[in-house]
Amino acid sequence: MRVTPIARILSLMGLCAAAAWAVADEPGLPLWEVGIGAAAYHQPNYPGSDVRSTTAFPFPYVIYRGDFFRIDRNLQGILYETQRLKVDFSAGATSLVESDKSDARAGMSDLDPTIEVGPAVSLLLSDPDRPDNLWGRLAVRKAYSVDTGDWDFTPQGWIFDAKLRYQRPLIGETLRLSTEIGASFADSDYLGYFYDVPSRYSTPERPAFGSGSGYAGARLGLGLNGALGQWRWSVYGAYLNLGGAAFTGSPLLESRHDFSVGATLAWMFWRSERRVLPKNTSPGSEFDAPLIGF
Repeated sequence: MRVTPIARILSLMGLCAAAAWAVADEPGLPLWEVGIGAAAYHQPNYPGSDVRSTTAFPFPYVIYRGDFFRIDRNLQGILYETQRLKVDFSAGATSLVESDKSDARAGMSDLDPTIEVGPAVSLLLSDPDRPDNLWGRLAVRKAYSVDTGDWDFTPQGWIFDAKLRYQRPLIGETLRLSTEIGASFADSDYLGYFYDVPSRYSTPERPAFGSGSGYAGARLGLGLNGALGQWRWSVYGAYLNLGGAAFTGSPLLESRHDFSVGATLAWMFWRSERRVLPKNTSPGSEFDAPLIGF
């Protein structure tokens, strides 16, 4: 079989990358890593919707472990950090909801994607010398809907999350287990964005509705993630219970039980020689879609 010059070059590049990856015997983690990844998610169009969709997309996988700014699927600004405590400023997002794909929202305007930003406090509740750990996390975020046509940002209220997260290595860094339980609360502006029915959109089957502020549901998640050489991966499943939420009277709430699953796979092909020692093992982000993918 004839080997072309291009094939030789690509093979040499692969050998060089693998050799460079294997050199790092120093303690700590690389300051930055760069790779390419792909993610796939199967979830309802919005919490409580009977319409489900599967989304798959590639994304540039960038990890940066700075003292005051970090990237690992999501963005994080570190305000304060010790072994047991972290105060950070982070961001999240929701995707576009197309109303013509939902019987409950038929004839209503689409829901623009949202971005949520705000501070969070994470506290280690277990012994820091144990290999497994239990973290509590409180986060509050301001939501903005994003009209991607003219990039107009419109405030859409506040959401508050409280979570407990347990992490345990099963096979070193190759396989780790994460479980998470939490509850959300939100104001009427945030809940109204998803569940209000203005009078102009009301029908006999879909009466007008206005959300109040309060409880917005409880969530249970189970995830596995790991690293093997230059590969990073994660899978998760999550259950959301919306019983007793402040918007249970909305005709747009079609189900009080939600299930979602997701997976990511990434190949990291470049990393820094400089290494850093993380101050703590605060929760990762495999339960969230990569922000950079939206």
